[in-house]
Amino acid sequence: MDTLLENFERQTAQLRDAQAAAAETTAQVSSPDGLVRATIDAGGSLAKLEFAPTTFERTTPAQLANTVQTLVRQGSLQVKQKIADLMAPITEGLPDLADLVEGAPSLAGLVPQIPEFVEEEAPAPRPESFEDGGSILRNEQAPPMPAPKPAPKRVRPPRDDDEEPPSSWMTRGD
Repeated sequence: MDTLLENFERQTAQLRDAQAAAAETTAQVSSPDGLVRATIDAGGSLAKLEFAPTTFERTTPAQLANTVQTLVRQGSLQVKQKIADLMAPITEGLPDLADLVEGAPSLAGLVPQIPEFVEEEAPAPRPESFEDGGSILRNEQAPPMPAPKPAPKRVRPPRDDDEEPPSSWMTRGD
């Protein structure tokens, strides 16, 4: 029983240290052209974004936005993987409750497996501007739509002269 308690205390201290390290985990990623550098914090959020002095001369706003999105995605995955790597040694080899207490239910299915974080394929690049992709106002890229057919005119049936017009507040009837 003493060895179990010692193991528990050791694992608790390891978990505390791993949690503290995970809270401080960051990832720094740079674009291949060196124009953009991003720092991602432990929560997967953008903590710092830096541009090279010539960035705005060497790229377009659309390309720059795409680069920033890609870097944030890559950095978030790196942070998640670093945290998973920190926690893996602690969660591996933990005895199951059924191993410790005879007749106790197994808790192995309740502990989630740490996933492997791999980068997904980046989405297709968007056009640099509305003009490059066709203006939504001019509809240059899409095939022309047929002109709408005019709605048929509604014709009132002829009225008999003997018939009184309806009394309505709209017709100023009596």
